[in-house]
Amino acid sequence: MNKIGFSHGVLYKIMDTYTKEAFDVYAAAGSEIIEICFAKDYEINKLPSIIPFVKNYSYRSIHLPSNVRYGNNAATKELLTKVMNFYRAISADLALVHPDIVDDWSVFDAFPLVWATENMDNRKRSHKNVDDIEHFFNRNSGWKLVLDLNHCYSNDTSMRLAEELIEKFRDKIAEVHLSGYTKYHEPLYQTKQEAILQFCRQTKAPIIIESTFTSPAEVEKEMDYIKNFLQKNHQQK
Repeated sequence: MNKIGFSHGVLYKIMDTYTKEAFDVYAAAGSEIIEICFAKDYEINKLPSIIPFVKNYSYRSIHLPSNVRYGNNAATKELLTKVMNFYRAISADLALVHPDIVDDWSVFDAFPLVWATENMDNRKRSHKNVDDIEHFFNRNSGWKLVLDLNHCYSNDTSMRLAEELIEKFRDKIAEVHLSGYTKYHEPLYQTKQEAILQFCRQTKAPIIIESTFTSPAEVEKEMDYIKNFLQKNHQQK
């Protein structure tokens, strides 16, 4: 089965996610892997404090902030230098950038990390469908793809889009983002959206849960629900 873990920000509604307490919740729920998501650029100064909490995970990725635009300029280079230092400190496997906020992709060339982008949700104007993603890879062939199944569902509830993205870019998929979808990132143990979950078994990539929670108990419920679904499907194959 796929390795499964959490985005470290999924408890942001109820606690400071840059504390050992938050990481203890994920570990107690059985998280094997972790994605460090610092949504705002100023949070980068908090990253050194969590290095001891991250190193024991078998897979570690970094989700770069979405409140800035990335261009070939001094501000972006300063941010990416700090990202690279943290990436190396935790021996990260991948660094993820939202494609809709990049003005100049060449700035990333000076930073030798494993870079990935992801398919966007229905609020965005681009990078949502197969043609968008193919156009991206034609220009950025060395990059990877994070397949966001929530975003697929927001664009196409039939999930044909997810099927097409997997068929076309299977060799590019390095990670899967997973959560339920009614309005945002609802827990799957609540939405029971097996139409989303079933696509996890079509790739062996690590699964990062992005559902948002209002209690530590919900974290464990979500992990159990997802693992039970995947285990059941694994046994039926």
